[in-house]
Amino acid sequence: MSSKLLPIAIIAHNEEKVIEKSIESVLSQNAPFGYSAKVLVVANGCSDKTEEIVQWLEQQNPNRVVLVATTEKGKTRAINKAISYFDQISNNDVPIPYVIFLDADCEFIGKEALINFVKRFEENRELCAIAADCVPDVFFNSRKDMTAEVYRATYRLGESLKINSISGMGYGIRFDVLKKINFPEFQFAEDMYVSHRLHGRFLKDRNIQIVFKTTSDLRGEINRRTRQEISTQRYHEYYSYLKKRGVRIKLFEESLGDDYEWGAMNGNTVKAWLGLKGVKSKFFVTLYYLIRIYARMKAYRALKKIRKNEELDYWKVLR
Repeated sequence: MSSKLLPIAIIAHNEEKVIEKSIESVLSQNAPFGYSAKVLVVANGCSDKTEEIVQWLEQQNPNRVVLVATTEKGKTRAINKAISYFDQISNNDVPIPYVIFLDADCEFIGKEALINFVKRFEENRELCAIAADCVPDVFFNSRKDMTAEVYRATYRLGESLKINSISGMGYGIRFDVLKKINFPEFQFAEDMYVSHRLHGRFLKDRNIQIVFKTTSDLRGEINRRTRQEISTQRYHEYYSYLKKRGVRIKLFEESLGDDYEWGAMNGNTVKAWLGLKGVKSKFFVTLYYLIRIYARMKAYRALKKIRKNEELDYWKVLR
């Protein structure tokens, strides 16, 4: 019999095209012994049919799918909604040791992901978070366009570097630690924030894999990277702001060891690039970095315009 709850939180903003498959991938998972799994979808500021789809799945899967809808946009706001929801459950004597986050355009690979999350946590009680290995969907289709080749090449580069990082696409975290992260209420690179707060206390587990949906062309990839760069630059400014105020960023004084440090575990990027097989792979990785540079420039111009028009208060923390 299950005595503990393992919630999987999916943050969704206008995800009508992908949300059903994401939820179904969770429902198809084998539950760890002693746990029941529940999907919580936080629909934030949706203007499409996302909420309707989730409501239908909620009716089809009572007690296994729950919708929390809010008119406010922003992933960090939605994460705080999820934390409040889980807090209410745990206060009603339902133990929640861990929470899994999964992006709405992602699906688990295989049936043992939830079991592997719990197994890894219980193997090391000091480990605070476990990141999934995020695999682009181009490894599961026959696409041969330039964008697909960029994703294949950069994923292989990441495998060579053995980068230890948390991606917001999919990770598990101890619930008591999650409540200490203290997410601000404006949009920024929340996975970088978690990685920094838990520096030396998380691990990417390549036995836990999710597949994510890639963009269809280079224009879409440039736009996606630009949004990421805007979010990342806002995070760096917020991080600098906290440091100036004397706020302690890292939650723990000591790391669990070199394997748990945030960053590349195996050499540097240039060495890994030289080690790639074939001129083709090297070309597409180079193209990827050129896209990142261009996106960073676009992000800088966009943020400069926002600051000039005073459309955004970076420092207002509501929580």
